[in-house]
Amino acid sequence: MGSVREETISDMEKRITAYHEAGHALAASELPDTDPIHKVSILPRGMAMGITQLLPEEDRHYYPKAYLMDKLSVALAGRVAEKIVFNDVSTGAQNDLKEATSLAEKMVAQWGMSDKVGPLNLGRGEEHPFLGRELAQPKRFSEEMTWLMDQEIRKLITDAESKAEEILADKRHVLDNLAGALIKEEVLDRDDVERIIKEASPKP
Repeated sequence: MGSVREETISDMEKRITAYHEAGHALAASELPDTDPIHKVSILPRGMAMGITQLLPEEDRHYYPKAYLMDKLSVALAGRVAEKIVFNDVSTGAQNDLKEATSLAEKMVAQWGMSDKVGPLNLGRGEEHPFLGRELAQPKRFSEEMTWLMDQEIRKLITDAESKAEEILADKRHVLDNLAGALIKEEVLDRDDVERIIKEASPKP
């Protein structure tokens, strides 16, 4: 996770970070095809003001579309939480948006997960295996296909965002409880998150 950065942040920024990370954590807990939560923290580390860490219970060699869609929703849920609670968004979602856009691009242009684009690998979004940056390759598709891919990438992201919004709006009281616990404790582990969600859930 990286070392904690010694930095004074305002109460408002701490609150925004807490809701942002609580959004990630709640979406990850509610969606059926996500990896389990390992830790949620609002202690600044590196360039991040907070982090929600998910760890798979076993190695994955295949990534079903359902898993990837839930991954998109979790990535976008921090920004969604900010919109719901503060009626505004911040720059805190920059890396989340970068991750979500890159993943959606691969789903559409490399993994054949768009019905409209079809089962094609068009090479868009490929990275150099050692340098980790996108390869500059001759385009193998038309301007019309570029436009279609852009639309499909956007649709995957907006669908995933809507799913996150549905979950967080429906469980706003749980979101508040998670954020409050983060403001108080600053770090929550998997058991903490599960306990808070269970306590906030209506009794049968």
